[in-house]
Amino acid sequence: MINWLPSKEKGKREMEQRDRRAAIGTAAALLAGGVTVMAGSGPARATSSGELARESFRVVDRRGQQRFLASSSKPPIIVGGRTYPADQRQGPEGTYLIFNDGDGNEKGGITASSVGASLSLDYTNAQAITMATRWEGVHGAALLEMKHMPDPALPVGQVPAMPSRVQLGYSTPEGAFLVLSDSRGRPRIVLEIDGDDKPVIKVLDSEGEVVGQLPETPAGRRS
Repeated sequence: MINWLPSKEKGKREMEQRDRRAAIGTAAALLAGGVTVMAGSGPARATSSGELARESFRVVDRRGQQRFLASSSKPPIIVGGRTYPADQRQGPEGTYLIFNDGDGNEKGGITASSVGASLSLDYTNAQAITMATRWEGVHGAALLEMKHMPDPALPVGQVPAMPSRVQLGYSTPEGAFLVLSDSRGRPRIVLEIDGDDKPVIKVLDSEGEVVGQLPETPAGRRS
């Protein structure tokens, strides 16, 4: 007996079979690392092109702890063993890839939206490194930022805002810059090439006053 299906339905069935084979192969690879379960959120739906679509894809380990999440919308936050609603997550709506540690706590992720993209890595209870880019029309900016580490014993809800220690960036109107700050977030060394391609190196005191600069101003004074 010949199993005949209309071409569109047959294509959909073939794609489903390929997806199942791919899932089995991926599951086998994950088993070797102790990750055993993969789960999609919500039923798979066929798109106008006949492809199967899901709004999110989640990988959990044998204990049911989330280890990875891919989502087409802003997801909840899992930190310190608690789950916080998605509206408490900073950042725009977009595509989210979330990485979790062995206890299920979020330790970093990638975000992509229509106005920018970012990658972040976390300390135990706070954000550590952010690499981001944004654009609007003919203007754009890129930034790598490293923040001060808080006391790791503090619960997430008690961690104060951590100051930035290193900022390396570029923007179309302002040029390129490197800012090194002290433990209170006060800029102390600034290297800059401004929008007119003029370079400058500044050393600042704790009050923000310039105490050394290259090149010096034409009058010999430091600005």
